Amino acid sequence: MEKLKTKHGNSYWNENGAYQKEYDELYEKLVPRRGEADTVHGEMIRAVSRITYDYFNNGNCNIVTTDRVYCPDCDGDGYDTDWDCYDCSGEGTIEDDEGNIETCDSCGGEGHDQIDCSTCCGEGYIDGDKEIDEYYQDMLDVLHKHLHNTDIVEAIEEFLKDDSLSYGTYTFSPNEGKVYNDLADEVLYQILTTENEKRIVRDLVE
Repeated sequence: MEKLKTKHGNSYWNENGAYQKEYDELYEKLVPRRGEADTVHGEMIRAVSRITYDYFNNGNCNIVTTDRVYCPDCDGDGYDTDWDCYDCSGEGTIEDDEGNIETCDSCGGEGHDQIDCSTCCGEGYIDGDKEIDEYYQDMLDVLHKHLHNTDIVEAIEEFLKDDSLSYGTYTFSPNEGKVYNDLADEVLYQILTTENEKRIVRDLVE
């Protein structure tokens, strides 16, 4: 059987993938309305569908979570302490018109201005490591276990954990979507060229 590749600009999300007809028919036949599929092929299609859906519909908001950690440059208080107070020049005290020394009101005697930390923009925390949600990691594990070409699965995981990409920066361009097309193409080709097998369903609720 000839191995097909989805054309650049097409996608299974737009219902014009290389194996779109087969995908639609097999999804309807093998994937239950709720819970896991009871066959390997069904669960592989279900995994591809859920993973693709969350990217195109939700910007991976459900798949990827990002740890929030205290900013190391301001210890979580949100301020940069390297700037001397403008009014007291970092002394913490000022001299009034009569020559009396008083605590500087501008900095409260601290000697520095409370300027927002440049690393965390004053929030006090920064993004830590990205993690894949357990529900979706289970699906990726199914693909790791059964898909012959696991490089495709690893490419998806790298895409999901890419620190330069997030809900606010995804372009949903053909170049970004290629990794999802490649996964679906690979899964469909394998399903169409191998025997299906029964599997144990762990839970009946989606």
